[in-house]
Amino acid sequence: MTKKLLCITLFFFGCLAVQSQIAKGKIISKTNSKPIYRAAVITNLQTGTESDKNGLYNLQINKVKNITFSCLGYVSKTFSLQDLQKQNFLVVLAEDINQLDEIQLNLTKINLDSLLIKTKKSMQKNFVSGALQGNFYAREYSEIDFEKLDLELEKSTLLNRKSRKLAEKELTEYANKLRGSNPKVTSEFFGVLKAQKKYSEKWKRHFNFTEIDTIEGITFFNNDKDITIEKAQKKLQNIVLKHLDTNKTYKISSGLFRLEDSLSLKEIVRETDSLSKNNSFDKNNSKYYYNDALKNATFFKSESKTNFLSRKYYDHYLAKNEILGSKLFYCISFEPRKSKSKFSGKIYVDPNTYTIKKITYSFAEGKKGLNLNLKWLLGIKASENINSATIFYEKNSNDSIYVSYFKETLGNYAYIHRPIKFKENSKEKQKVKFDIKIEVNVLSNKEILVSDLIAIEKFALKQKNKKETSKKIPYLTLNEYNTTNWKNRELIIDYLKHYE
Repeated sequence: MTKKLLCITLFFFGCLAVQSQIAKGKIISKTNSKPIYRAAVITNLQTGTESDKNGLYNLQINKVKNITFSCLGYVSKTFSLQDLQKQNFLVVLAEDINQLDEIQLNLTKINLDSLLIKTKKSMQKNFVSGALQGNFYAREYSEIDFEKLDLELEKSTLLNRKSRKLAEKELTEYANKLRGSNPKVTSEFFGVLKAQKKYSEKWKRHFNFTEIDTIEGITFFNNDKDITIEKAQKKLQNIVLKHLDTNKTYKISSGLFRLEDSLSLKEIVRETDSLSKNNSFDKNNSKYYYNDALKNATFFKSESKTNFLSRKYYDHYLAKNEILGSKLFYCISFEPRKSKSKFSGKIYVDPNTYTIKKITYSFAEGKKGLNLNLKWLLGIKASENINSATIFYEKNSNDSIYVSYFKETLGNYAYIHRPIKFKENSKEKQKVKFDIKIEVNVLSNKEILVSDLIAIEKFALKQKNKKETSKKIPYLTLNEYNTTNWKNRELIIDYLKHYE
């Protein structure tokens, strides 16, 4: 028994001895105490590791005498193992001011006109072409704020007094629910895409075609359903319809339009039930995230008002050079030159290749997007009052430039006044009428990250069959989603850390 206990004790202390050979530490910045990502940790034995996104590292220290910590933009430090143990393996690195000054001194002064010409030429020449394959992550967030929602049920020959009171009560309850709901919808997708250009004989030009190889996705609602103005109007119509004779059908007309449809409560119930059971998505729809990012990122190829390098539409200025990560870039600021131009922003240009590394833009002061005011004629008013974007570019293994990150934020305001009229499909043609006034702000945010983009052989494009239904992919469960490495924007957070 004693020997058995002795063996167990020796085994236990042996495990501690093995564990003690692994050092666990953290590397932070002296300036702001933030963790340093991907700092190199090298021992005198030429073994090592690097820090993770939280600045943490694990290192085998058996027979190690000293350790060197280094990262681009920081002063390297070497410690003896004993000194590191005294400070609990916490390492603080200071920014390398001399290194940044050296980069500053080596950045050649350049004429603005020359920089614009070289940047446009370089982007057109070096932007990736041919067939490609890569990983992509997409996230879309929408939020709806109902500023105003007024309902008025007018006298009706179709509703008796009791039914009218019940309908008015339900309309009021639904309106109050919408006003306080602040609906929010978040969708995330991760997959592999393939893209290539193909010439269209019909349109006599090249088009970008994208196919999705694999895809996963999840969606979150803080309400039962995604809410839009159209769906809110439909819900209100259904409340009135519910109090009518369910065995009859009715024609519905709205506003000045004679858009009439026959409706019955039984059809509405079937449609609603079908929507509630939908827990899948069309995988082909997710490719539009990449296509939208590509369209915005290749602005330099067009001659339109969204070409931010164009001297025709924008005034440009050389701004102070700025650092992204640990590298210095030329900066070009731009403002609208003509009334059709709507954006102001900044372009970061690589001083060695004259390719764009980053661009940010938003509506210039006093500028808006769509502005439609038919409030008195058709009961509609709409305006786009927020439009901002950030785009990053990277190089692939062939030194070709591609869009790596795209973020777009849009804000829209809408006012809709709809007089809705139900008319019974009978000889009596009895009617019921009510008014809807909706005032709403919609904010949407979209992010796309593309990584590991490689050139591939041209692939055959799948022909669309009109009769063939799109393949539906089930959304991930919350447990499945929590095991992914792309949840909660983690891939985007890691990517943007390189440029803080």
